[in-house]
Amino acid sequence: MMNEKLKVNDKVSLGLTEHIPEEKQGEYITLPFDVPESIEEITVHLMVENEDENTIDLGLEGPNGMKGWSGGARRSIFVREDRATPGYLIEEITPGNWGVVLNAYEVTGICNVEVKIEMQPKAPQWIKGDLHMHSNHSDSPYSLSEVIDNAKEAGLEYIALTDHNTFSQNYAFEPQEDLVIIPAVELTTNRGHSNFYGVNKPFSDFRCQTVDDVKRVIAEGEENGALISVNHPHCDHCWWDWGIEAFDFDFVEIWNGPWRERNLRALNWWQEQLTQGKRMIALGGSDKHGPDEWIRYGGPTTFIKASTHSPEGILDAIKLGKVFISSSPEGPTLDLAINDYEMGDTVAFNENSGELKLEVSIKNFQGGTIKVYSSNGLTVEDKLNDGDHHLTYQVDLSNHFYRVELWGEDKQLQHFAPQAISNPIFLKKARD
Repeated sequence: MMNEKLKVNDKVSLGLTEHIPEEKQGEYITLPFDVPESIEEITVHLMVENEDENTIDLGLEGPNGMKGWSGGARRSIFVREDRATPGYLIEEITPGNWGVVLNAYEVTGICNVEVKIEMQPKAPQWIKGDLHMHSNHSDSPYSLSEVIDNAKEAGLEYIALTDHNTFSQNYAFEPQEDLVIIPAVELTTNRGHSNFYGVNKPFSDFRCQTVDDVKRVIAEGEENGALISVNHPHCDHCWWDWGIEAFDFDFVEIWNGPWRERNLRALNWWQEQLTQGKRMIALGGSDKHGPDEWIRYGGPTTFIKASTHSPEGILDAIKLGKVFISSSPEGPTLDLAINDYEMGDTVAFNENSGELKLEVSIKNFQGGTIKVYSSNGLTVEDKLNDGDHHLTYQVDLSNHFYRVELWGEDKQLQHFAPQAISNPIFLKKARD
């Protein structure tokens, strides 16, 4: 067996070869390889010479035994902690000695086999997706498979299945290799909606008649580990009418579907909460139901800087505030930094911290206006040409957060609207 190791685009790639003589027909052959720490995904590709005359089965084993078996049905397989090729276990990837398992089912002469193994390390990466959509498990005409296909076609890398008051969708979808599916539900009451993310069944009963009922359901969801966001709180027809100040939401959907006045009200309310000292993370989602010329998958798209392309990695990053919202999967991207601190971080400063700078990195902007907001309101408003930009602004230490908006012409709605909205970097004076 030959083993060749190289690194391509941060992936660890291994090339294994094996020459199987005819006399080994009927034998199982293991091609060993080592898996280092912090690997997110392992992909195996098998290439068999003269497949008309040779049949080689494929499987995979890990340090704790067999991970799965494809027989002769597949030539490529993958495993991750949150999804895997059918026939393979979905579980944590542990470092150690692994092996590609071959069965020399039928061999004529000498069969040359090549195996390519790719291992994706865990590393922070911007992942784009849609946190609000529906299927025929509630009030959409689209089946789960249609929703998944539509999301992939739109260029999304994750989705959340937020059907109304039901959990069946979280048990019915088939894991996808190239799309993360976050279990979710939209608590839909007569006086407001709220998304619960990350848990198949976060609460037992959606029926809320009083504020205390709503608080009980939210407390149950939090106890079960759900991340909870209040949805379209200033919508015209289904706003949060339970008294929003009576709830301590850490996450809010400020951008729901195409940009409308209701979203502007939510954006302004969020700014007020931040100015009052609240650490609240802004999210977005299309709220896509059925066919609609205005509402599109990924309109808006929520970009999340996650260490792993998995539900757990994405939700952990949301909790940290490493999130910005863009108009579409192809829309402009935003990244903020103050010294070594990123979006969602809190910069602790004192008299010896020296001068602090806000750095804003923008890509794929079609031109328009940049707005920098702080706890003192609108701090900067400048025109920007299309293209990529790297901008630097002086930080006023009297502020306790900075965030950025990009505004431009919405080609679909034909009016001036946000093209991207960042979450804040927070500032806090360190104790002496």
